[in-house]
Amino acid sequence: MTVLLAEHSGFCFGVRRAIRMAREAKAEGGEVCTLGALIHNPQIVGELAQQGIAACDETAALSGKTVVVRSHGISKQQLETLLKAGNRIVDATCPYVKRAQELVASMSENPVFIMGDAHHPEVEGMLSYGNEQTRVVEPDLPLAGQSWKILSVVSQTTRKIGDLQTLVCRLLPVTQELHVFNTICSATTLRQASAVALAKRSDLMIVIGGRNSSNTRILHELCGAETRSVHIETEAEITPALLAGASRIGLAAGASTPAETIVTVFNVIKEINGEAGTARCIEDLPLFKEESC
Repeated sequence: MTVLLAEHSGFCFGVRRAIRMAREAKAEGGEVCTLGALIHNPQIVGELAQQGIAACDETAALSGKTVVVRSHGISKQQLETLLKAGNRIVDATCPYVKRAQELVASMSENPVFIMGDAHHPEVEGMLSYGNEQTRVVEPDLPLAGQSWKILSVVSQTTRKIGDLQTLVCRLLPVTQELHVFNTICSATTLRQASAVALAKRSDLMIVIGGRNSSNTRILHELCGAETRSVHIETEAEITPALLAGASRIGLAAGASTPAETIVTVFNVIKEINGEAGTARCIEDLPLFKEESC
């Protein structure tokens, strides 16, 4: 059995940064919490809670604390409420998400479309920087009878580039002046491309990451279009039955999946296959390439 890891897998720059900032804030002392889950990985969120960095969901209940803004960002209104209540803000919003928020704000003189999941916290935050002319859309939105003089388009940072291309091609004939900003982050693009490339030559893809992680779900969807694919959160879900009939197994992991989880999944697969020896760190896994950003 051959087990390979997609070249670009696991923590991205924005996730590493958010976790580091949360831990540094806690080290400075005082009550520290995050507004919502810092990242979309239940295991890491649980570890942070054990370290005294809890995830809080109610903005109005927070007062006089150190609040770490999650990597997905928060709405403009939530930020104002937190500041008025005397909280100290540590802004761990991913810079890619921050750029998308700023673009929405700067372009809102005219209609702005945000391509993304309307219920995702990142998109909810982006939407708050617009106005009544700002809409959340999907690539297949109905266009019959609609046209625009000037229209701007941005995307949730974890969406597929193909979806953005589809939306733009559909809007071009009905828009006189179309401003398109590719706000899909480079880490997302790299993970998707490397996962698909590995899926094309694998009997089975195992995609590792939180089930509430948008970018991990999309990796699973893309891999599933090429070969058999399963989405797991931890090694506990790996069974002999799952691996049956697969001689070439590919691993891919979302941007909020820690290296330790990836390594453990790899080792469990090897153990089930009766192979001796284990990987000690992610650099030991075949094909892994360290991120440069």
